[in-house]
Amino acid sequence: MVQLYSDSVLYHCTIHKSKTDYPYLLMLHGFMGSGVLFHPLIDHLKQFCNPVTIDLSGHGQTKTPETDGILTTERQVHQLRSILKRLNFPDLYIYGYSMGGRVAFQLISNCAKYFRGAIIESAHCGLEAGHKKNKRKELDKKRALQIEQNFSGFVDKWLDLPLFKHTPLKASNRYEHVIKSQNPSMMARSLREFGSGSMPDICKNLPATLPIHLISGSLDKKYVQLQKYIATQSPAWSHYNIEETGHRVHTDKPNRVIEIIKEAMNPIQIQPDL
Repeated sequence: MVQLYSDSVLYHCTIHKSKTDYPYLLMLHGFMGSGVLFHPLIDHLKQFCNPVTIDLSGHGQTKTPETDGILTTERQVHQLRSILKRLNFPDLYIYGYSMGGRVAFQLISNCAKYFRGAIIESAHCGLEAGHKKNKRKELDKKRALQIEQNFSGFVDKWLDLPLFKHTPLKASNRYEHVIKSQNPSMMARSLREFGSGSMPDICKNLPATLPIHLISGSLDKKYVQLQKYIATQSPAWSHYNIEETGHRVHTDKPNRVIEIIKEAMNPIQIQPDL
């Protein structure tokens, strides 16, 4: 476990090291999540890479001050870029789920030089300015207010969203435990400062030559459509539509997600353990 200060935020990071010659995989969790939610995948990933889990600003065990603007896109990119520069991982790839996928999009747009490739699950690269974005920003504000007024009630409604109804019971219980442990004030701030309605649209600024592997669940039709379109914008990008899965593809079909990550990292230089 590593703790690093960046922009007054004390980040909680765990490097699950396997072998020094394996590539590294930075793993970014979703809204109201933390790095521990990826633990069921870690032992499998360590067969071909060194996973790195991190609690994003405002989440989990990362200590974040109640400062206006601390969770904006610009600040989070600045914070994580500073951490990546200090850790100086060789052969680094990035995987992001949902909100973590949006963070990953911002990072590869702003500092692509740190990454050899990206795997992004159930996330988009930003909404174009206009009615749809304004409507989402109002929804983010409404949800933030609900969190401040009645966090437990908000969590109950959040867990009942159609997005998550396909999550297996064991994984669903794990998510519920982590979500209920979050700081309500920081969750509200996260929605206001880094919600989908506030995040910059960087779809046209993504590095076209960086391999990007997009994963969506077939039952999550909104993200199938979004990611399928993104994948058409560069021959270096590909889309995987995983059957019988919802928004949390990594809990519904973990082995398939691990296969895609392994394919994306292409560890041809690594010999399997005998």
